[in-house]
Amino acid sequence: AALLPAVRASRIPPIAAMQDVATPDRPLTKVTIGGAVVTGIGAVLLFLGLGGHAGDSTLATILGGVLFAFIGVALLTPIISRPVVSLLGAIFSWSVPGKLGRLNSGRNPRRTAITAAALMVGIALVTGVTVILDSAKGSIGALAEDTIKAELVISGASSGPRPASFDPAVLEKAAAIPGVQMVDGEYGDMAVVGGERTWVAVSSNVAALQQIFGAKATAGDISKLAPDQMLVSSDTAKARNLSVGSTVPVQLSRGEARTYTVSGIYESSQLTNPVTLPPQAAADFAIPQPIQGFLQLAPGTSVDAVQPQVERLLADSPEVSVADRAAFIEQQTGQLDSLLQMIQILLALAIVIAVLGIINTLALSVLERTRELGLLRAIGLRRAQTMRMITVEAVVISIFGALLGVVVGTGLGAAVVEALKDEGITDLVLPWGQMVTFLILAAIIGVVAAVLPAIRAARINVLGAIAHD
Repeated sequence: AALLPAVRASRIPPIAAMQDVATPDRPLTKVTIGGAVVTGIGAVLLFLGLGGHAGDSTLATILGGVLFAFIGVALLTPIISRPVVSLLGAIFSWSVPGKLGRLNSGRNPRRTAITAAALMVGIALVTGVTVILDSAKGSIGALAEDTIKAELVISGASSGPRPASFDPAVLEKAAAIPGVQMVDGEYGDMAVVGGERTWVAVSSNVAALQQIFGAKATAGDISKLAPDQMLVSSDTAKARNLSVGSTVPVQLSRGEARTYTVSGIYESSQLTNPVTLPPQAAADFAIPQPIQGFLQLAPGTSVDAVQPQVERLLADSPEVSVADRAAFIEQQTGQLDSLLQMIQILLALAIVIAVLGIINTLALSVLERTRELGLLRAIGLRRAQTMRMITVEAVVISIFGALLGVVVGTGLGAAVVEALKDEGITDLVLPWGQMVTFLILAAIIGVVAAVLPAIRAARINVLGAIAHD
């Protein structure tokens, strides 16, 4: 933090001390050119990564592009601040203190940029992460809503490394409830498939792959499974060079290794498992009980009529519950909300630091303008107007930093979402409500940060300030 100021101080010529006038602010040419170059490098890296031209380094290229773009925008902040601060300040120019505050906030673009950049960083990170997580929630929710054809879902929240499970007899009893058309229990475990550890699943009703999860066959038959057969996703088949008729050794958590024959391949999606084994294989899983259950109801059957009956069947499994499809999707995406809240709390510390930066900038500004403030008071600027002038200056700087952070964070978040399309995040969701909240919060931050400097400016001794050298 001291490096750049120390270098600048060391370059001040001794003869400058003999001058009565302050050294004028340096031109912004060099920092603008540097910022443009760095931003250009970031744009090129983002283009290569998002366009699929980076090969196996796509994610690293995109993250590098995000970093360079972030730094480049920070370097361009001084040149950006002049027109934007002038425009924002026009909102408060209906009075003389407002006009003075607007002019003061644009007087020193470097200082304004450095002060606003601290707030920009925090808000840009929060906005970017919010865009990514909200897009993930929206994509997962839309996919599940369009794909899962079950009206009721049995599941539980995991409180440890082992997922919650329930008695398989619940599935049999649920299938006997009037109005229940199809029931499927999902089992899951890690296994060594063809020499590689892979997540494998078992469906108690293999036909549910098509009727409940909408799986589409790309080869073979996926509607049934013999005890020595297996189904694989198209991505797994491509990665392992498998086709219908291929044999694969599988070692489960229990028992001896067995060889299965690929009898069908289904189209990969975010809701399909890489490997599906026959129901008999669940006995050798680490947890030989279903971890999820899906109930498809007959047309015209009310969810409210069936759900209480299923809840009674789960009375002995308090960690597991049954919910309708909408509640299940909300439960699955709720984990992203918790992650977002944790990140927002951590990044709030950066915003606190930005507030301290604004206070520091205003305090220095008041100190440097002591004589000017005395003259303004002498010609009729009242104490309340002086405080309003300092407050407008702080609010303009804060809103500028927040606005820049929202724009940068949205752009970089959208770039990451674009890069994650192959991972299933296909919907770009912009948190408009939170963006507006950030801008309002920035205005409040500006008011709070201006309190101490404004009080100091209002209490200045007029005659002493006029005589101040």
